[in-house]
Amino acid sequence: MSTRRSLPKAKPHIPEEDLSPLLDDFAAILRSGQLTRGEYLDRFESAFAACVGTKHAVGLSSGTAPLEIALRHWNVEDGEVIVPTNTFIASANAAILAGGRPVLADISPTTLSSTLREIRERVTARTRAVVAVHIAGLIDPEIDDLAAFCREHDLFLLEDAAHAHGASLGGRKAGSLGDAAGFSFFPTKVITSGEGGMLTTDDDQLAAFARSFRCHGLADQGRDLVRLGSNYRLPELSAALGLKQLQRLDEFVHERSRLAALYADHLRSLPEIQLFLPIAGQVHPYYKFPILLPEGCDRQQVTAQLRESGVPIGSVYWPPIHLEPFYRERFDYREGDFPVAEELLQRTITLPLFVGLSDADVEHVCHSL
Repeated sequence: MSTRRSLPKAKPHIPEEDLSPLLDDFAAILRSGQLTRGEYLDRFESAFAACVGTKHAVGLSSGTAPLEIALRHWNVEDGEVIVPTNTFIASANAAILAGGRPVLADISPTTLSSTLREIRERVTARTRAVVAVHIAGLIDPEIDDLAAFCREHDLFLLEDAAHAHGASLGGRKAGSLGDAAGFSFFPTKVITSGEGGMLTTDDDQLAAFARSFRCHGLADQGRDLVRLGSNYRLPELSAALGLKQLQRLDEFVHERSRLAALYADHLRSLPEIQLFLPIAGQVHPYYKFPILLPEGCDRQQVTAQLRESGVPIGSVYWPPIHLEPFYRERFDYREGDFPVAEELLQRTITLPLFVGLSDADVEHVCHSL
């Protein structure tokens, strides 16, 4: 067994030179006594909206919260929401939490997310919304066609941009391509606030609903209860960290792209492995670096052997949602329902990628593979 140190799959990157300014921010917040709904949240929201190119950004407690809140505002209760079977469970759970039924769809071999064809086949009179997931940060080249289809059929288009901070297609940022979007700031994401999320939208009414819902349904900055809500607030300390991270976003995306290019260069010696790369005109933040192993390759055996070399392996995602026990029992999904996802995801692994990964680490991962 190798004695080489074990790499993490992912880790947050907080530059050393940011620590002192952050501690100053934290001290200012603590001295002020304004630990929530303060100036750092306002600044983070304004900066994030400007970065994405939307009128509004609403800070929330998780990446699931913006998805649930948008679907609640669009009144999907007793309706259907189309979601790719390959995504983190939050994308589908949000539909249930909002009172709707997630209708799962198979995926594309090039983007690992649902195609317009798969989505079109699942639209019914009960469909209210479609969730487009930017897996690993890769935007589907058909996103504008999907948006046009949704407008034509009076459906809302919700981007799950949890992987896609800094991603863009044709100069337009992820988070501005649909009716609304949800970002996550979980510690492994491209940027982090520790925990937290952000809703982006141009819809004034949705933004107002989100600001109210995150604070138990109170009128924004008021005392009157105007709707049923919950506590989905993003604390000031998290907002301060998120703001500092946002200022580093372009730098982080550039470094992730450089590391991804280095991976691709090394992996040319393994032509039987398929990479998932962006098209021309797309900025890819490489939240994850998925690869498709050759047919007949035992993913679990590869994962175990790489672990012996100090290389941890992840997935996006296994099992797919329709094979999760809860979804099997609740919605009667079973093996064979989505053959493309089942075949591809059994052979898809993700390699370590984060700011702070060295060129030597990339070389070691590829040599071990």
